[in-house]
Amino acid sequence: MDLQNYYTNKDEEFLKESDLVIFWAELPVKLAKNYAVIGGNDEFSRVDIPKRSEKLPLLLARLAYVFEIYNEKLKNDADFEDFVEIVLKSVRVKQNIQKHTTTLEEIAGLLYLIDNAKKISFIIGEIDEVEMENLMSFVKMLDKEIGIFAKTPLIDVEFYGI
Repeated sequence: MDLQNYYTNKDEEFLKESDLVIFWAELPVKLAKNYAVIGGNDEFSRVDIPKRSEKLPLLLARLAYVFEIYNEKLKNDADFEDFVEIVLKSVRVKQNIQKHTTTLEEIAGLLYLIDNAKKISFIIGEIDEVEMENLMSFVKMLDKEIGIFAKTPLIDVEFYGI
């Protein structure tokens, strides 16, 4: 895969070593490893979530919080507590699942893949700034090695945007 058109915080070697690759608003490349497609479909992916929006990362973050799939060190962090109270608890799970033409099983399947991976690469297509901020907030929750490969410049997001 040619990563020359991507801004990145990791190199191609990290991508090769990743247990899971998540294509977010990007056409997938068939890989010989677990991958998921967000904002599309692919016959070889483990999970597809057909529609994406700026709220989808917050839905994932909300359910990761509920299922306790996040870095436990954040439990005593005041900014994280504010993020949960102000942002995550306002996310309506059922409405968002329907809006994204997906099911709770598919969302849970994606979170299961994330929970079981040690290294995760996110390959991100062109998305707007709000969606990128929300996605980075979700990524920051995870206690994983994460590689970001994005077509839009990586922005310096304040801690959870609060």
